[in-house]
Amino acid sequence: MLKITRDLVYTIARHSNWRGESIAVWLRKEKVYAGTKDWIKFLQLFLLGLGGSFIVAGVMFFFAYNWADMHKFLKLGLLQALLLIVTLAAVFSNRSKTVKNVLLTASVMLTGVMFAVFGQIYQTGANAYDFFLGWTMSVVLWVVFSRFQPLWLILLALINTTFILYNTQVVTGMPFNYVVNILFGINAVATIVWEVLAWRKIIRGTHKWLPRITALAAIVPITMSMVVAMYDNFGVDHGLFFMLAAVTYSAGIWHGLRTRDLFYLSVIPFSIIIVVAAGIVRLAGSDPMVIFLVASLFVIGSITLLIRNIIHINRKWHGTVQ
Repeated sequence: MLKITRDLVYTIARHSNWRGESIAVWLRKEKVYAGTKDWIKFLQLFLLGLGGSFIVAGVMFFFAYNWADMHKFLKLGLLQALLLIVTLAAVFSNRSKTVKNVLLTASVMLTGVMFAVFGQIYQTGANAYDFFLGWTMSVVLWVVFSRFQPLWLILLALINTTFILYNTQVVTGMPFNYVVNILFGINAVATIVWEVLAWRKIIRGTHKWLPRITALAAIVPITMSMVVAMYDNFGVDHGLFFMLAAVTYSAGIWHGLRTRDLFYLSVIPFSIIIVVAAGIVRLAGSDPMVIFLVASLFVIGSITLLIRNIIHINRKWHGTVQ
């Protein structure tokens, strides 16, 4: 039997005289819209995640408050015992998969706390890049096998942090454009991999917040790279940033049109608007006030046009609800 989805209902409405009020009533009746049970489930998951966060925060504050009075073996022993208990509970408990994933997330965070405590005790440098590198390598298998989106986000944050600290502490002479281009590549690859796995049904679920966060994490660096290059030196990376932006932005627009995802059709044009506005301001010479006025008018007009086109596309895809 064909599953009735919101897009299917809007498609039927676009080719019939089905009124908007009736569509809304039907969507609530068929539980396409979130109902009371859905909100209760959301609150349960939210409170569960909040509780896990408080547990990890409590552990960190406990060690911070009692740091001077505790022996180093007691510090490491308590942390390792707690990490072992939480991990075993995540693996062998009879709770739901969501509860196990939350416990595993707590284990990932406790692993970082353990590395930090070890670094502080033996003065290995708890803020060095190798701390985050060791943390990343220690939890990567948990993340891969759990297929839990928050864990993937934590792993990606660890990878980005490791690279940034490695660049600032080891490779100190790398140009800024190279740094942001590599950050763009890391997050763009993560977004592409996620979208491909979702398209091939390897990853289940309808939640799209993770690929959107990773897409933003890719778009922000490449936008910064293009803007900075206008005020610095185009020859630093020989225009590589523009080539990367052209390829990925075209792919993002194509993917947004193919999957009917307005997110990519919104953030990519907005990034282009920022770059063009920065280019207009860069042209400011003897009369900067006029240039700033032109840039302001361009931003206002282009954003207005972008919003209008997004609304038009949304109505075209989902039907006009009156």
